[in-house]
Amino acid sequence: MQIELDEKERKALLELLKEHLYYGWIEQEGEFGVVASGRVSPTLEALLRRIKDATRRAA
Repeated sequence: MQIELDEKERKALLELLKEHLYYGWIEQEGEFGVVASGRVSPTLEALLRRIKDATRRAA
């Protein structure tokens, strides 16, 4: 599958992927709290790498 993103969408997606790499999955802790797990999705990590590579090639 291929989709095209405008610049605003691409930047938002990159920011979310970078946050995921920094924090990992966000999990509920207790009834009201949340905590960063530090566990990163290999799939999302690979997606970020592919987007960065494609961006560099397009520039």
